[in-house]
Amino acid sequence: MTNQFRERVKTYSHISIVLTFIVVFVIASKAFLIPLLFSLLLSIVLNPLLRKFEKLKIGRIFAIILVLLTATIVIGGIITYTIYQMNLLIEDLPSIQKKITSLFNSTVQQIESLIGVGYLQDLSIWENALGKAAPLFSNVISKVSSITSIGIQIPIYVFLIMLYKERFSEFLSHLWKNSDTARERTNELKGVIQNYVTGLSIVILILAILNSVGLFILGIRYALFFGIFSAILTVIPYFGNLIGGFFPFLIALVTKDSAWYAVGVVAVYAFVQFLEGNFITPKIMGGKISVNPLAALVSLIVGGQILGITGIILAIPVLGILKVTMQYSETLKPIVALIEDD
Repeated sequence: MTNQFRERVKTYSHISIVLTFIVVFVIASKAFLIPLLFSLLLSIVLNPLLRKFEKLKIGRIFAIILVLLTATIVIGGIITYTIYQMNLLIEDLPSIQKKITSLFNSTVQQIESLIGVGYLQDLSIWENALGKAAPLFSNVISKVSSITSIGIQIPIYVFLIMLYKERFSEFLSHLWKNSDTARERTNELKGVIQNYVTGLSIVILILAILNSVGLFILGIRYALFFGIFSAILTVIPYFGNLIGGFFPFLIALVTKDSAWYAVGVVAVYAFVQFLEGNFITPKIMGGKISVNPLAALVSLIVGGQILGITGIILAIPVLGILKVTMQYSETLKPIVALIEDD
């Protein structure tokens, strides 16, 4: 066993211990860590806007207040509309549940008449499952709505992070023991996050328009809500559009007289997915966070296990940050080769 190999084993052992400690710490403190992580991400995204306001010579505190007001108006409008649409959807859930049960019963009867077997005649299990589906979905929506309560903490964190942002650069300077290196790597990390969030926001906006227009043409209820909702799910790579398209498909199936409307929803989402995968995302996102599908999938699963929905949302940008950080270490460069997608 060579000395170089021993050193690498020692390094990886230390890294494993540190990662274990971080995971345990994150799980134990996620109640305050989740809003803090979103605040840090939002602060980096809003930093260019802060610099523009600071150029007006109005002072940092007042500039931060203007930034927060702008962000609050935009994000608050989106959240208000989302909650309003969710409440309407919750009110319609009982009637939608009845239609789903009726559709399921007729489908089972058709299958039995075709195959001549009565194994599916006892529908009590299925009806019981469907009876529990609506309250479960309602609870999920209620929990999503209750997440907005962390919005009270986020502006405070964002204000303080922006106010003392030089402290982070100073911290990295001491960490890397070189101010030029710290500045260069800090700017690179900020660039990774800003480019990813900016590109993703543009992609979400385009997909929301395409999805909503397609659903409006088909006359699907809650077209705008489902169009925006499924576009936001783009933060979950490879699976988000599939999950987002299921709900309008189900609504079309139970609220329209013809099944062709549901087929139309599938066609709309398939077409949008084709455009997104082959033209929109490659042109807009490019190589801003070049992570291969395997690494992305693993990060999504791990992030979901640790922080739930928040972990899924933050998994890809965090993985991009780790990739940029690890590429400066000779010991960790092999891991970068497993993550990146050329």
